[in-house]
Amino acid sequence: MLLEFSCSNFKSIKEKVTFSAIATDDSKNEEFLRKFGDFRVLHTSVIYGPNGSGKSNLFKAIGFVRDLVLKSCEKKAGEVLKQPRHKMASQDEKSEFNIQFIMGDVRYAYGFVLKNNLVSEEYLYYFAREREEREEIVKVFEREEGEICLGEKFEENKVLLEIIENEIEDNKLLLSCIGDKSDIFEINNAFLFFKEYLVIQNSDVKTERKNCIKVMIENEKMRELIISVFREFDSDIRDIKIESSGENLDDKDIRIKFVYDEFVTDLYEEESTGINKLFDLVLPIVESFINGKVMIVDEIELNLHRNIAYKIISLFNTHLPNNSDQLIFTSHDISLLSLNLFRNDQIWFAQLGKGRATELYSLVEIKNIRADENIAKGYIMGRYGAVPSFKNDGGVR
Repeated sequence: MLLEFSCSNFKSIKEKVTFSAIATDDSKNEEFLRKFGDFRVLHTSVIYGPNGSGKSNLFKAIGFVRDLVLKSCEKKAGEVLKQPRHKMASQDEKSEFNIQFIMGDVRYAYGFVLKNNLVSEEYLYYFAREREEREEIVKVFEREEGEICLGEKFEENKVLLEIIENEIEDNKLLLSCIGDKSDIFEINNAFLFFKEYLVIQNSDVKTERKNCIKVMIENEKMRELIISVFREFDSDIRDIKIESSGENLDDKDIRIKFVYDEFVTDLYEEESTGINKLFDLVLPIVESFINGKVMIVDEIELNLHRNIAYKIISLFNTHLPNNSDQLIFTSHDISLLSLNLFRNDQIWFAQLGKGRATELYSLVEIKNIRADENIAKGYIMGRYGAVPSFKNDGGVR
């Protein structure tokens, strides 16, 4: 599960912003939470705000971190990294990224700093629970300006020392180079979070669809689970059949048939845009439930009926609270903005502040919110900020 993410100097984000999925002490809707050590973690969180406020850039920053962890090890000598700075940042201004997450039963803290398109700092810690009431911070490594300091537990590991000696350059993250190459569980486990358990939807819809088709062809149990999720949204669906005219999973070779009581439809040609969108979401949803993945979706309601979006959120909110499935998403649909569906600490807002820089804050930070407050109405009226403002001539500012 994702506990916290912060970044600075990335696209519209200039000063440090922090998103947190750690619950407050509020006792409302305890079934929406998973207890982990001293924390209670939210299964769902939503971010509202006008177009251009930086909601999507927060998710892009998370994806940026994931991609560097997975791919920066492939950089050749002399290559620089991308560093998408804020428009008003100087060329040598640092960009900083920090993330805390749970992988299995271990809490991790990882982060790095980019300067002049290269890695200037990086760290990885995990938290060991010696006794039930005490948590100890364990250093895996710290890196600053080319110097790498390993934690006491790891400083004599031969594989790790060899990788540092032969592969590390200032255009590569150390976690990326180590990845799953070492025999160190804590490092492999942290890398696995980025590789397998952090799912950013809509980044590659064609790949998501191919993965879903492949799973349905190869795994009958998963096929049945996927169909059962569709039945949650449309009780008339009886079956989904995959018909292939070739060995590849290209659109031209594959037909996806939805079987109802009295007729059969073709997903591509006859089903709605909403059903097509749901087909691209359904595999990550099922895998999140089964394997406890973090699912990040930009504009979840896009092309989906409001009732389907509501059902997806409700499923994540209440599906086996002790599991680790998690949904973090943005939305413009104010019909979802309700204290019946969310706790105060699940609702976030993004807006542009001074210097057209993104500001991010939670409903918890707004004072005097009543338990029965109409949040959607308050949002439209501008009580919480993060709404478009209009000029007298009808233009948006």
